[in-house]
Amino acid sequence: MKFLPFSPSPRAASPSPLAILLLVLALGACRSTPPALHPGDPHPRLGDEIMVCGQLFHTGTRVVLWTDPGGYDAYRLDLRFPAETAARKKKPEGARYGSLRRSLPESLKAKAISNRLSVSDLAEQVQQFVLHYDVCGTSRQCFKVLQDMRGLSVHFMLDVDGTIYQTLDLKERAWHAGKANDRSVGVEIAHIGAYPAPDHKVLASWYPGAEGQKRIRFPEWMKETGIRGPGPYRPARKELLHGNIQGRELWQYDFTQAQYRALAHLLATLNRVLPGIRLDYPRDKDGKLLTKALSPKALQTYKGVLGHFHVTTRKTDPGPAMNWDRLLREARALRFGTCP
Repeated sequence: MKFLPFSPSPRAASPSPLAILLLVLALGACRSTPPALHPGDPHPRLGDEIMVCGQLFHTGTRVVLWTDPGGYDAYRLDLRFPAETAARKKKPEGARYGSLRRSLPESLKAKAISNRLSVSDLAEQVQQFVLHYDVCGTSRQCFKVLQDMRGLSVHFMLDVDGTIYQTLDLKERAWHAGKANDRSVGVEIAHIGAYPAPDHKVLASWYPGAEGQKRIRFPEWMKETGIRGPGPYRPARKELLHGNIQGRELWQYDFTQAQYRALAHLLATLNRVLPGIRLDYPRDKDGKLLTKALSPKALQTYKGVLGHFHVTTRKTDPGPAMNWDRLLREARALRFGTCP
């Protein structure tokens, strides 16, 4: 699978970049990148790229960068939604991320400080992709909580319609997963979370409708969702799912079909650009998903995809509803060009 680096074009592309992107997405799950361009042709911006050390890489799914209209910029030092958080007495100040990954060897720290870190340099250090659910329900609300209320950050947010928002270049040390921050990239998936009872009031409020026909309903106080795609938005699997995370029995509705598709594209791209992020998850002695935190030693050496609950015993995200095998199957198909 070939990923095309971005190069600005001095002239308009024909057909338009949007038309090319729509064609790419229509080609199906076994293609995640645009068709190869002729040698010497400029590479048009398609709207599906992620930024890594100043370079753009195509993913085959919609990505909104922090520099795009409507994007979410974690580099900013001020509040993004001041009118909505004005009542808060204490507001974060300063940077919400670290400009230097502390695990970098001295030889690379100098390059990072002078903004000369290459993709291959970063690939030697970043080898984990941490999945979170945001307990906010939408990416707009998630960024408001991270930026304006908590003074935190994450590289990506994934909305219910499948739109991916990148808030920082991957060379930055986002503040999203504690002791995993130095070696990881993180994504906050828009989802209200998992709960200790099947009749929990949050589940009932956010997922109304007859059993098997549930849809996401946003609360009345959320006047603006920020979602770009048309609804309604429904769990990929219709039933209420449950499982054991960190020794706790939890109930959760699934993520949306659009979120799984977009996340698979993102994961395939990350594996191509940062191959230390292997297409696998932590497993127990029987080869099944490990449903508790890794030991400090295991976390320090682990390479691949993992949940926030694999990083710390205090967390349960992305919860029991995450279909890890589907995600990895689709990401491998995209990465290696074979249908699942």
